[in-house]
Amino acid sequence: MDVALFVLAFFATLGVLLLLYALNFRRRALILGPERLRSALSRTLEDGEPRSREELDEVARELDERFGLAVSVFGTLFVLVLGACMWLAFVAIRPEPALALCGLAVFLLSSALSLQLLREIPRTILREGRREED
Repeated sequence: MDVALFVLAFFATLGVLLLLYALNFRRRALILGPERLRSALSRTLEDGEPRSREELDEVARELDERFGLAVSVFGTLFVLVLGACMWLAFVAIRPEPALALCGLAVFLLSSALSLQLLREIPRTILREGRREED
């Protein structure tokens, strides 16, 4: 029972820390504003040369799509682990495996929420790009 509680506490703590880090990172990135975010995105690209606004918007769209895919993957994993956890809780004689899987479920949920929070960064770049076009 002690190992299962440790696993639960470890993954739950790790998930909460990940969520707090993503929330802080998102807040700090959004404070920078869309123009500085676009500049930072330009610097992170492979060759480092200045890109046009259209190219940066395309990169931001691709980043948004990748975040969306990652959110759906982590959400699916969360549902599968939660289902396995519930199945083990009802079928197993001992609750330790279900308890340990609950910690993993909390971590996966925190990961999905963190990715959803970070997804707002490329959306901000795209939103401001549309406003400037109008």
